[in-house]
Amino acid sequence: MLGLMQSEEYKSLANEMIESRLQKKTENTDQVLWERLDIRLRSILADSSEPAIVKHHWFYVWRWVAAASVLIIVSLGLYRLSIKNAPAGIEPVGNTSLRAAALSSYTRYITLPDGSSVVLHAGSKLEYPVSFTGDTREVRLSGEAYFDVAHNSAKPFIIYTGKVKTTVLGTAFNIKSDEKRVTVSVTRGKVKVEDGSKILAVLTPDQQVQYNVPEAISEQHTVNASSIVTHWTKENMVFNGISFEEIADILSKRYNVPVQFKNESLKRCKIRASFSGTEALEQVAGVLSAIRNGSFEQLADGAIVFSGDGCD
Repeated sequence: MLGLMQSEEYKSLANEMIESRLQKKTENTDQVLWERLDIRLRSILADSSEPAIVKHHWFYVWRWVAAASVLIIVSLGLYRLSIKNAPAGIEPVGNTSLRAAALSSYTRYITLPDGSSVVLHAGSKLEYPVSFTGDTREVRLSGEAYFDVAHNSAKPFIIYTGKVKTTVLGTAFNIKSDEKRVTVSVTRGKVKVEDGSKILAVLTPDQQVQYNVPEAISEQHTVNASSIVTHWTKENMVFNGISFEEIADILSKRYNVPVQFKNESLKRCKIRASFSGTEALEQVAGVLSAIRNGSFEQLADGAIVFSGDGCD
């Protein structure tokens, strides 16, 4: 009996059941296949020397065992096929331990495990692994973000936005996505944009592709990519005479680190400064310190501490 469950005949039965489910012909086809299994079991028991009542008992036992094992094989087969045929955009992101920069009312600056930086637009979400351990660096984006990717030719950087996959080695670009449209604009380097196995565009600086998701139509344009990026990344990063304390609060939220002052009266100083919004915190802190003829230090926990003369 065990020989039957290890035979090519048994495997063939399971494969036929998988095929019938894929073709949605399960009701009639399954009945025929189960009848074939019953006939084969009765044939094997008929050749044994056991009494009839024992054969009758063992028929139902082995029928249950055989049916259960067939269903396990069928379920595993269908699961593997579903994973294999999964559309782009729902693939795993390299590491099961994910960090999610969830929806927020303000724009944030995020440093990824490989040193790449992301400016995540307010209302957007980014998922990324605690560390990039595989052959690729994969993240998933919902909304809009500006990426400045650390170069690593041996480990491509991949962004999934729904069904669309964007692949780079080291470059800077903007992605804006929703359920109907995905737009990729490149400021530096080269980017490949795909929908499944179909290449939508290979972009170089100041090139943009707009992809209509429902209609599967893409259009490529020449644009001023830098202005597209800074149009939104500089939001809340243009300071027109507001207090250093207000600026510190904005920086704390954007970069997700504490911002402190050694001199409390420094908080009252008014500052005028403008940033593109794509700068690292150290760059911004350096400019702000220079404006006040002061200095700053970054502590082990990432906190920024400003020093300098205060204001009345």
